[in-house]
Amino acid sequence: MPTAFQKELGTLAQRLADLCALVAIAFEEATRSVLESDRTLGGRAREDTAAAAALGAACEDQACALLALHAPREEDVKAVVAAVHAAADLTRMGGLARDVAEARWRVPVEVRPALGRLGGHAVAAARALRGQLAGEDGPGMTGAVALAGTAERDLRDETGGIGWPHGAAAAADVVLLAAACGRFAGTAASIAGRMAEFAPVAT
Repeated sequence: MPTAFQKELGTLAQRLADLCALVAIAFEEATRSVLESDRTLGGRAREDTAAAAALGAACEDQACALLALHAPREEDVKAVVAAVHAAADLTRMGGLARDVAEARWRVPVEVRPALGRLGGHAVAAARALRGQLAGEDGPGMTGAVALAGTAERDLRDETGGIGWPHGAAAAADVVLLAAACGRFAGTAASIAGRMAEFAPVAT
C-alpha cells in the first residue's frame, strides 16, 4: 500500500512529465518557426515556454512542500531533490526554446533540412524523457541524443568548411542554433540519468 508521501511523489512525477511534454512542444514550435519563417509558431512557442516556467515553479514548490510536510526516508529525500533539479533543468530547456523563437536567425535554405532533423532529434530526446518520467516504455533516449550530437557536428563542419558560401554571420547563426538543439538534447539526457532511480509509486 503506497504511503501518502509516495502518492504525492507519484503526482509530482506526472507533473514533471507534463512539464517535459510542454517544453518538447515549445522547442518543436520554436525550431519550426525559424525554419518556416513562421512568426505565429514563434509566438506559440513563447506562450508555451511561459506556461512551462509557471509549471516548473509549481513543481519545485510541490517538492519543497513534500519535504516540509512529511518525514521522508533518506532515499525519498534523494528522489525529491532529484525532482527539484529536474524541474529547474526542464525550465531551462523551455528557456532554450524561447531563445530560439525570439532570435532573428540567418539560416540559408539549403541547411534548413539538416537543422530540422537536428531539432527533431532534440525533441525526440525530450519525449523519451517524458516517457521515463511517466513510467512508460518508449523509444530510447540514447539514440536520439547520439543522432543530435552527430547532426550538430556535421553542421559545424559544413559551416566551417572552405566551401561555405554564405559568410560568417550566417555560419555563426547556424552554429548557435545547432548548439541550442544540442544543449536541449543533452539536458534531457542529463535529467534522465539523474532520475534513473526516481521511481515513485503510482497513484
